[in-house]
Amino acid sequence: MNADTLTDRCAATAARLRDWLLAGTVQCAAGAQAGGIYGAFDTDGRARYVYPEITGYYLHWLAEAAAADAAGVRTAAAAAAAWAERALADGAVPATRAYVDGADADDWRNQAVFFFDLAMLLRGLCAAHEAGLIARPATALERLVAELARFVDAGAIRAARTDAGVSLPPRWSTLGGPFEVKASSRVSLAARHLPLPPALDAACRALAAGYRGDVADLQLDMLHPTLYFAEGMLVAEPDCRAAVAALARRCLALADADGNLPEAEDSPVPRSDILAQTLRVLLLAGDADGAAVERLAANLADRVDAAGRLPFRLDVAQPQPNVWCAMFAEQALRWYAQARRGEALPAAEWLV
Repeated sequence: MNADTLTDRCAATAARLRDWLLAGTVQCAAGAQAGGIYGAFDTDGRARYVYPEITGYYLHWLAEAAAADAAGVRTAAAAAAAWAERALADGAVPATRAYVDGADADDWRNQAVFFFDLAMLLRGLCAAHEAGLIARPATALERLVAELARFVDAGAIRAARTDAGVSLPPRWSTLGGPFEVKASSRVSLAARHLPLPPALDAACRALAAGYRGDVADLQLDMLHPTLYFAEGMLVAEPDCRAAVAALARRCLALADADGNLPEAEDSPVPRSDILAQTLRVLLLAGDADGAAVERLAANLADRVDAAGRLPFRLDVAQPQPNVWCAMFAEQALRWYAQARRGEALPAAEWLV
């Protein structure tokens, strides 16, 4: 494909994604969860739950992608921040999946509180404030830091907290590990806005430092959390950039001839978020040249429909538009076009 053609196509696709994300579709407009951001949409176009992690991503994405004076940006950011303030009021913690219809009794995720979710919400609020989109949300920031400090146990960060007697399924999201480096690196950034408890600060720094020698050769397992690890190391340990690039190239080596990436080494399921994550990491690690990366970018652009919607998966009968995939892809395609034009990319801390 002609280089200019791919560059223009990626830029145009990023613009469609941006329009969809800014149109109000992804933000709950009314009710108890008003201002929160949906995670995904069902096949009938209905969003069932607001997601604190994704609300954090959205605030972060607005701060990086949207001009502060663009129509509706400040309003959307203020509504999301107000949702966070309400969700954290009176000692409460937002449900991992806050169902807009209240039908969350059977969702095991809501039997726990996750470090990752609260860290992403913290970073989103801080980023939106840094970008001048919202006033400093002092109460929400203090509440989030206090809750995050409760995850530190003997100098280490636990992935989840539960009530006594609750047993969570053994998933990567419940067991913890390298992927928490993305979360811990974002918590460390919050020190610009308020003091961090010493134990939390030390645990966040120690988590990333403990993986310094393992970056390039880290076991891939599920690519989504592996790439979260890479995203965190770019922020927490920037001198590991070359090793992060090597890790991302190992992920890229699993792509098929069309540029699809699997969910895991032993799983052929292709996911849109993994394509975008890999492209973003390669870009920020300074290793985004070559035909394999071009195929990756072209594949990602091809997945976005005319309305700017990006499904989580295409290998299903009725693909479902996904909000975090759209944010990841908007950044990946916009940055890829910028890099091909010789333009500077943002610092790694702006990676949603």
